[in-house]
Amino acid sequence: MGKAQVLAKVTEDLRRGHYHPAMQRLASLTAAHPDDLELRARRAALYRQVGNVVEAGRWGFLSEDATTPEIAAFERAHPSAWRRLRLLRVNADTADHLGPVAGARLARLIEQAGAEGLGRVTWTENGPEPAPPGFWSVTFPCLVATAFGVSAVGLAVIGLVTVIRWIF
Repeated sequence: MGKAQVLAKVTEDLRRGHYHPAMQRLASLTAAHPDDLELRARRAALYRQVGNVVEAGRWGFLSEDATTPEIAAFERAHPSAWRRLRLLRVNADTADHLGPVAGARLARLIEQAGAEGLGRVTWTENGPEPAPPGFWSVTFPCLVATAFGVSAVGLAVIGLVTVIRWIF
């Protein structure tokens, strides 16, 4: 079933007061089209209509009409910036398609996620991920551990040779 037909069914569900099927249909559509800002705005409006402020903040995060209480509720419910960024369920950096308020909001979230210690944000086909660690941040600790291991084995061999000399 195409996007237009599903949206028509959502409209019909809402006209009848059937909010749950409408939410399920919009959830399926946003899963199929994660970067469609119009679908996100419709989903936020539906959650706003049923009084779910946290989800309204989540799905309205990338739109200009999300209210400050909605965004604050989303941030309180999910204190980790990385978690909030992943919960947005975007597959690409959509900053170029956002308005000035939503763009600044996303930029601030990306900055917060980078400051949480997992690394700066990079965009993959699966969405935002921490940047892969650099060569030295992975290699240096391994080299140090190897040096300590070789030293420990060397000292053990010297100790064993000393004990054998005492015995004979």
